[in-house]
Amino acid sequence: MKKLMVLMLSLLLCACSTSENKEKETPKEDPKNENTTVSFVGVGDNLIHEMIYKQADAAAGEMNDGKYDFTEMYTHVKKDIQKADLAYIDQESIVGGDALGISGYPTFNTPADIAKNVADTGFDIVNTANNHCLDKYQEGIDYSHEIWAKQKGIITAGTYTSQKDRDTIRTIKRKGITFSFLAYTYGTNGIEPPNPYSVAYFDEDRIREDVKKAKQLSDVVIVSAHWGDENVSAPTEFQKKYAKLFADLGVDVVVGEHPHVIQPVTWMDGKDGNKTLVIYSLGNFLNGMLDVNNVLGGMIRFDFVKDAKSSEISIQNVKWEPLITHYTGDAADIMNTRKNFTVYKLSDYSEELAEQHGLNGVDGQKVRLNDLYARTKKVITEIPVIEKGDTK
Repeated sequence: MKKLMVLMLSLLLCACSTSENKEKETPKEDPKNENTTVSFVGVGDNLIHEMIYKQADAAAGEMNDGKYDFTEMYTHVKKDIQKADLAYIDQESIVGGDALGISGYPTFNTPADIAKNVADTGFDIVNTANNHCLDKYQEGIDYSHEIWAKQKGIITAGTYTSQKDRDTIRTIKRKGITFSFLAYTYGTNGIEPPNPYSVAYFDEDRIREDVKKAKQLSDVVIVSAHWGDENVSAPTEFQKKYAKLFADLGVDVVVGEHPHVIQPVTWMDGKDGNKTLVIYSLGNFLNGMLDVNNVLGGMIRFDFVKDAKSSEISIQNVKWEPLITHYTGDAADIMNTRKNFTVYKLSDYSEELAEQHGLNGVDGQKVRLNDLYARTKKVITEIPVIEKGDTK
């Protein structure tokens, strides 16, 4: 019996030893040998017209109680925004403080509650440099800075509260990669800045200085460019000039907006052999404009990939996700009857919804799914356009 027990114990130990050896023989993947991927999405102008904030007023409870809730308007894109490691948005209409009076076009002031809603949707990077950023002068900029600073994890650039603030490069870190964010606008609708530091305008010398500092602080430089001609789908010479400057300076990505329509995406060659991804215009995000081309926007998608061996960072998997701001209303009085504002990915939009869009019948317009794709593909020719059924 003792011999039998000894034999069984020996076999058991042998089996354990063999199993242990097999585990040791199976090489585990060294994390140091794996590439690091940071996913990025970006959308265009978050332009809050009067009928949009009235809908948000109703959604928050009693009308005119000072509370606003824009959450439902972002519901259909929220999952995509939150899934991304970095998400960018242009806050076109300034969040200047409710005490200054809420207003829409032409002099905007968006309810402060939108800042939390934008943050909760999943955005990390907010551009504040645009032609409406001085609609409430320095007081509006100061409040905007304050309210965005209260949103956990969000960085902004483009408008500033002091010279020290203007000289501070914004950075954000993901998976060990540091990103810097710069922002510039062509102008502020003729309103002179109250201070030399208030707004970052396009200025070649200052841009050179900013990019140099940003490159010293980070691995990747992202620039927001508020530029171009409104309602024109081709980039201007001004846009091309500064896109080339950014490329020559080694900027990695230029995210453009302002025209309120989509413009091409391209790779711009830099003087040192680098390539800069230039998105000339993402068009509008949430908005209440009255032309099909203005409610058709885009979400840019791509990955920053850091090579495990060389540590070089490249931009890969660049794709365009068409978006549409959907709303309903009476075509005979569309200015005063717009409601049910929601942003959809075109890949989730239906022909039935398209036929219900408030722009049908306005100035002879028709909203049709195949036409929206056709308009997109006419402009976006150098990168894939995501369609229904495509794998993201």
